[in-house]
Amino acid sequence: MIEVRRAGERRAAEPGAGIETRHAFSFGAHYDPDNVRFGLLLACNEERLAPGAGFAEHPHRDTEIVTWVLEGELEHRDGAGRTVRLGPGGLQRLSAGSGVRHEERNAGCTPLRFLQMWLHPDTFGGPPDYTAVPDPAPPGPGLRLLASGAPGAAPPVRLRHARRRPV
Repeated sequence: MIEVRRAGERRAAEPGAGIETRHAFSFGAHYDPDNVRFGLLLACNEERLAPGAGFAEHPHRDTEIVTWVLEGELEHRDGAGRTVRLGPGGLQRLSAGSGVRHEERNAGCTPLRFLQMWLHPDTFGGPPDYTAVPDPAPPGPGLRLLASGAPGAAPPVRLRHARRRPV
């Protein structure tokens, strides 16, 4: 049975100075055994960062992380030496593979707001990978597929998931 949970019911946290986060599922210090994920979707978080605020370097493994910038400017840095800045509409995918370290912060002088989704990959391990697309959605009405791992799909960002049924 699917339970509808309104955006205003999401768990809120302030994990650091200038950081406000809202979680759709169990995440961090909040644990709800009845709401740990939705199929392959492990996390769906809305993050708000004040200018200069951010998440210090931290590790991930065996997770597909898709980030969509709604407002402001996000800076991503990782252990491979990449530094990428994305503005509104920008999309990035970090395939953590066998392990990766990265940080994200507000590189601009206005508030940053982004959505971040974590998904199970099809296979675990393998080399980490990163893709960034500054503005993947062409202008105009209608919905656009921005990220997918489904066979036959041609999104701007390919995922290492979505070829198996949700658990």
